[in-house]
Amino acid sequence: MRYINREERMRLIGFNDMKLILVLAPIFAFFFPLLVFGLNPLDNSHNFWLSFGISALHIALYWYIERWLVIYIRDYYSDFKDYRKRLIIQSVIVVFSTLGLCLISEFPGFCFGGVPEDFEAPFFHKYIGSIIITTIIVSIYESVYAFQLFKTGLIKNEELQRKNTQAQLEALKNQVNPHFLFNSLNTLVSVIPEDTETAVKFAENLSSVYRYILEIRDKELITLKEELDCIKAYQYLLSIRFGDHIKFEFNNMHNLNGQHIVPLSIQMLMENAVKHNVISQSRPLSISINLEDDTLKVCNNLQIKTNNVNSTGVGLKNIEQRYKLLVNKEIKIDKSNGIFCVSLPILSMKEVK
Repeated sequence: MRYINREERMRLIGFNDMKLILVLAPIFAFFFPLLVFGLNPLDNSHNFWLSFGISALHIALYWYIERWLVIYIRDYYSDFKDYRKRLIIQSVIVVFSTLGLCLISEFPGFCFGGVPEDFEAPFFHKYIGSIIITTIIVSIYESVYAFQLFKTGLIKNEELQRKNTQAQLEALKNQVNPHFLFNSLNTLVSVIPEDTETAVKFAENLSSVYRYILEIRDKELITLKEELDCIKAYQYLLSIRFGDHIKFEFNNMHNLNGQHIVPLSIQMLMENAVKHNVISQSRPLSISINLEDDTLKVCNNLQIKTNNVNSTGVGLKNIEQRYKLLVNKEIKIDKSNGIFCVSLPILSMKEVK
């Protein structure tokens, strides 16, 4: 069992609970003699307040122990999706830990043994009184924690929506900017006199790319098949524009059912490759997309342009941030041996629920 420092404890609890303990512990201690022993401060003030003091000490002990149990359980099951498992484990531990503490308290000198007869009560009554208190304590912690997770989820969802919108705007900006539009139209104009059928197909694929961006505007994840369909359309545009100077390779693209990816991620990586690398007959650009188990690797050979290329760095950073926000996973970037590779985690819908 690892040591958990104060900062981690506060994060796992969700709030500073010291004031809550100082307020509720005396209240519980006041009602415990009334409920369990039937003691009334007006009838027998001495025994009542003695019981109050003993109860306060025991409740403080119970609270301290249950507090640490809650912390360690959350350390292992901290996600919102683990709440059922966390509640079941907490409930079982609370029942048996309270039973153990009550049994220990029955020994003379620990609790109510060897003190006035007014403190005599069936063990079952003491246990039920204790379990009510510990259940209330754990319920307070779990309610606050659930609210904190809910609030964090809302913030993450808003942030994710902002990142998705940013990704769409970035993709549209990259494709509608004058340079891209000029190149696309110039390619289309040059193709029309030579091959009308190819020109029509070029326009259709250009339309498909724009339609895809508009259709996924409200989606956090997209199926890998849908993303690849868009990539095939985008690939066609690049192939017509650069001819044999750009090459594409797709490997292991099968069994795509249930596999998801962050929208526009592959397209952004392809755009970066085209934007930052020399593409010519003597130096063709090769882009490969490989599916390896639960990872999609997008790689290209490095032949960086010597002239300055305006770059905001938004594309790659945006993909990283969306993966982090959505499923707390990181993409991997490898730049070695003249090859630039980005590994994107393949996701399932249950990972973001």
